[in-house]
Amino acid sequence: MIKRQRSGLIGLFVLCDIFGITLAFFYSYFFRFYLYIIPVDPAKGIPLIKQYVYVFPLFLIAHIVIFYLQGFYKTRLKRTQIDDFFLIMLNALLAILIVLAVLNYLYTYSQGAAPLFRMAFKISHGFLGVYLIAVVIVISVFRHQIYFMMKRRYAKGYNLKNVLIVGAGEMGKAVAQKLVRYKDLGFIVTGFLDDQRKEGEELNVNGGIKVLGPVSALEDILAKNNISEVYVALELRNYQEILETLKTVNKYAVNVRIIPDLFHYLTLKSRIEDLDGFSVISIDEPPMRGFGLFVKRLMDRVASALVLIFLSPLLLVVALMIKLSSKGPVFYHQERIGLDGRKFNIHKFRTMISEAEEGTGPVMCKPDDERITGVGRFLRKYSVDEFPQLINVLKGEMSLVGPRPERPVFVDDFKDKIPKYMLRHKVKSGITGWAQVHGLRQDTPIDKRLDFDFYYIQNWSLTLDVKILWRTLVKGFVDKNA
Repeated sequence: MIKRQRSGLIGLFVLCDIFGITLAFFYSYFFRFYLYIIPVDPAKGIPLIKQYVYVFPLFLIAHIVIFYLQGFYKTRLKRTQIDDFFLIMLNALLAILIVLAVLNYLYTYSQGAAPLFRMAFKISHGFLGVYLIAVVIVISVFRHQIYFMMKRRYAKGYNLKNVLIVGAGEMGKAVAQKLVRYKDLGFIVTGFLDDQRKEGEELNVNGGIKVLGPVSALEDILAKNNISEVYVALELRNYQEILETLKTVNKYAVNVRIIPDLFHYLTLKSRIEDLDGFSVISIDEPPMRGFGLFVKRLMDRVASALVLIFLSPLLLVVALMIKLSSKGPVFYHQERIGLDGRKFNIHKFRTMISEAEEGTGPVMCKPDDERITGVGRFLRKYSVDEFPQLINVLKGEMSLVGPRPERPVFVDDFKDKIPKYMLRHKVKSGITGWAQVHGLRQDTPIDKRLDFDFYYIQNWSLTLDVKILWRTLVKGFVDKNA
């Protein structure tokens, strides 16, 4: 039932996207050329609508394919609406760039062809500007209306699915919270079955969900209640009990989902891989892979190059200030640990006296550290000393957003004292991160920062990166404890 329900919902999304793209496309044509808000070049005149009709399929295909690659049409629980909005905007930008590239290629390389095959059409940049805004707004509104419609249908009791959860441990309760949270899919958690809980006991899950009895009561409950889905969330040590549960469920026309109780072992994500016919669960897999990872890397390279060019006059002034205010080099290069535990040299503006660790060895810097120079304290306060790390990003050693890299000597210490510390090296280190925009700097205990690093890795998305970069621009550059 879930498969049919989600397939129907995905089909509705595809149809609404097609309709939204069509509506935005032709609205943009008439807005651009017939409302006279944007002047039309008299020499060119108004292009024939049939020319735009010919290129419309290219827009449609580009949008739908990119939506598919973004995971919009997978059978999964819905994203938040803010995530949808940012992904729709990214989709629109990529689709327009693809269409422009294809049309420019056809225009350039068809000039020597026979008149019948020659393309003399160039799409209006004004039209594309209007279209970018229109398609993002229209598709976002349509998706919002779908979610709203589904909520209203489920609120009226249509197509609801009663779910029974076998196992009331940590994983069972976590599953219940997720199912109750996504009301757009119409889940009603009827209750739990668990041998370690008393019948009638109410668990504090989203207002309270009761334990209906022991696992042995499964067949009786399935026979008397209209259960659509059974989630098995028993501990792995109860292997025989899991098998008996599956035998019982298979007697009834219900869907069964097995959720291995790996709750205490999973820190990042997990996924199932195939080993020549054998299913292998790969735990602690970061979600950064595929198309999203490609876009993140592209954004890192392009943004770091543009910012370095734009800030080059400021960086030159900073370099002169450092050189004139204290003895020593302008830049400070220090070995850090990055992706997969690999070492690299991080680049920063020097903010301390030269040879600051000559007598002390590697030590953490404190806000009132006497080794910090006057200019260095100013640079640290506004995080200007971090700007040369854009070179690390450009080289591919770091990312704009990610956990802050630590020195090898500290990593060797932390990995023995803090469980799963090395998992933060499953992704590239960043100039800024989730911890930094929440005010957690180097003087914050590492275990507290680690919680924020794990949150970022577990919940990574391009939208989250954009949020972090925006918060960094708004307030993240100022360090009150510098």
